[in-house]
Order: sequence, then structure tokens, then C-alpha cells
Amino acid sequence: MLSIEYRYFYQSALDSSFRKAADNLNINSSAVVRQIHKLEDNLQLKLFIRSSKGLELTSHGHKLFKYVTEQVERNELFLENIQDQENDLESIITISTVETIAIYFLGGIVKEFQDKYNNVRFNIIAKKPDSIIDDLILNKCEIGITFTKEIPKSLNIIFENNFPVGILCSPQHFLAQNEFINVHECLEYPLVFHPGTLTLWKKLQRELGFKAFMPKPIMIANSYALIKNYLIKNKNSLFFSTKLGALDELNKGLLVYKKVKNKTLLNNNIGILVSKNKIINQIT
Repeated sequence: MLSIEYRYFYQSALDSSFRKAADNLNINSSAVVRQIHKLEDNLQLKLFIRSSKGLELTSHGHKLFKYVTEQVERNELFLENIQDQENDLESIITISTVETIAIYFLGGIVKEFQDKYNNVRFNIIAKKPDSIIDDLILNKCEIGITFTKEIPKSLNIIFENNFPVGILCSPQHFLAQNEFINVHECLEYPLVFHPGTLTLWKKLQRELGFKAFMPKPIMIANSYALIKNYLIKNKNSLFFSTKLGALDELNKGLLVYKKVKNKTLLNNNIGILVSKNKIINQIT
């Protein structure tokens, strides 16, 4: 980088005037003149002469100007390369996730992460659990957040927590008063399914040994908001879900959550998954 006297010399040569150079540098013209005199004293060379045309470079001044111009161009090229490298560091992280995680947790986590790493952008897609596994295997996403039971060996679980699946229902529902509920009791009432529930139900069928039996839900909807609103208004229906799907409604007393006595449902874990074959660069 240029020292102050060389910067003032370069600007004065460009403008052919100490006054114009001072204006462009946003300083007093006397400061420019002092630095030029200092430079001439250090070099023991005369760099400028005054003429009717204004300020002109001497032969030594022309040589110095050529040298300084090359230095300025190298500096500008260096800064451009640095900027290009910073732009190259911009990353897009694609996350495939179950919808409840996206609604209640990812917003805050992403905001906190971007406050620290502002060159990272996120592409977040809410999907069915099986589709999330497919996305990871096919390298369509860097991170998957889904159920961790029966995960392919090609995937790594980097974080895992237990979120038991129970039933969500109206506080006025008959089962809402029971301390313990089993699966067969739930089947006596109208069921509401989310597409993700269908995946869970297939696992439940294998465990209970009634694979041929498939309940006919009163409604299937891919919107948790719609399902929760339906449960509030239809006090006789049930929905298999974790607490994560209705934290606000549970806190307000609009819905209740009850655990179901079933190993598959109680041992329901949700984790953060990555592919063993795909490296996520550490952002520093």
C-alpha cells in the first residue's frame, strides 16, 4: 500500500493541481504541499514544476508517476482478488426437515448462525421423513432432520434426541382425561393423518402384527396448521404427533398431548443427519 506522501503525489499528478488533489482527498491543500515537499526532500529530486497550464511533472516526476501507477494497479488487483475470494466463500446450505422442526426451531437457529456467518445462505425444505433420507442419499441436501430409526449406513447421526409420538386432541376429548392410552383405544376414534404419519404407521403395523389393517383417516392434510385447527373444532378426532407439532396450542390449552403406551411411539428419536460421502466445509 502507498504511504501518505506517495498517495498525495499520485493524486496531485492526476489532477495537475495541489488544490484539486486536496479537494479529492478531502484535506487542506497546505497538507498536500507539505507532503510533496517532504517527498522531494527525501528523494532529493524535483517532481513538479508550475507552468501556465498548471502543475506539470518533471522528468523524474514522470518516472515516479509511472512507478506509483503500477503500484496502484497492483493494489487494486490485489483487492479485487480478495473480494473474489470472499465471494467464493459464500455458501448455500440445503436442509431437508420434518415440518415441525422447521416451524418451531430452525428459524431462530438460522438467524443466530447468519448473525455470525453472514456469507451463508440457507435453503430449507419441509418434507416427509422418507423423502429426507432420499435427499441425503442423492446429495440433494447437506443436512437432514428426521426420524432416526432404520437409518441407512451411508448416513451419520450428528445429533439425536427423543421426541415420543403421542396423540394430540381437544381437551374435551374422552381420552384426554386418561392417564394411560394404548394404540387400540386410539383406533376407536376418527384419525387425522399427516403424510409423515403414514410412514410412522407402517412401522407400527409391523410391530403390532396387523400389517393388512390400515385405518381410514377422516382427513389427510400436509398442513400442520390445518390439522391443529381441525382438532380444536372437531373434539372427537385424534392426531398421532410429537409435542413439537403444537407447542403454542398446548401452552394455550387449546390442545392436549398424551403419550401412547407403545415402544415404537415412545422410542421415537429425531436427529440431525449428514451423508458420510459428502463433506460439509467448516465455516470459519
